[in-house]
Amino acid sequence: MDKILTKDRFDELIFKYYVEHFGERESDIWLDSSAINVRTFSRDGKYISLKSHILTGEIEVYIE
Repeated sequence: MDKILTKDRFDELIFKYYVEHFGERESDIWLDSSAINVRTFSRDGKYISLKSHILTGEIEVYIE
């Protein structure tokens, strides 16, 4: 049975994905997390959520 990733690992994977795919901007506004494996930020009037799979770490992106 696979183990659920830790909060630190989620933070690491999500931040790496964020930097590689969106680029880090000081103007991004990070919102409170709704779950341990989800991070949401606001950029250019859009809300972008990055969700890490709890076992594999694969990142899904949702833009509203």
